[in-house]
Amino acid sequence: MQTKHFSGAIEKSASSDFDAKFIMSASTPDRVKDTIEAAAYDKAMPANGKLIALFNHDPDKIVGYWADIKRVGDTLVGQIKFASTSLGQMLKTLMNDGVPLSSSIGFRGKGAPNKAGGIHFTEIELMETSIVATPAHPRAIQIAKNFGFTLQSSESEARLVASDRQASSLDKAKSAILTANKTLRSKS
Repeated sequence: MQTKHFSGAIEKSASSDFDAKFIMSASTPDRVKDTIEAAAYDKAMPANGKLIALFNHDPDKIVGYWADIKRVGDTLVGQIKFASTSLGQMLKTLMNDGVPLSSSIGFRGKGAPNKAGGIHFTEIELMETSIVATPAHPRAIQIAKNFGFTLQSSESEARLVASDRQASSLDKAKSAILTANKTLRSKS
């Protein structure tokens, strides 16, 4: 299974049935120069309309499910419903606190090397999509404006910029808590 990390910029879902809307993937190059053909998303949709949501691709850490998954231009967009488990509710709380969560698709794919040194995937089968701490695709940040974040003007220098708060200290503290929780769970 191929795992790709994309910045999971989030916005509140327009539907009360879901907790947030994410850009789950995009066809532009990621950090390792892999690309996914936009048309590949059309055939990758789950047959039952739902896709499992995990935390950090750990099958023992189910956090909810994705639905309303669709291609919008050259992106894959979906809505998440967090489970009522402790981990699901922790992620929902972090999201509601404005922590910029990320997403990462887990998929099987067919492709060929591209000119940039990565792989260009022409077919994918979505296996799961995870909530992760490490963003890797700057394009997905674009819909995070609902939480007071903006995208730098240069996409090559894309990064989140906090507005109206001291994000650095707060984000470092939340990151440390997530890391500590992950470490504690992996030892038990």
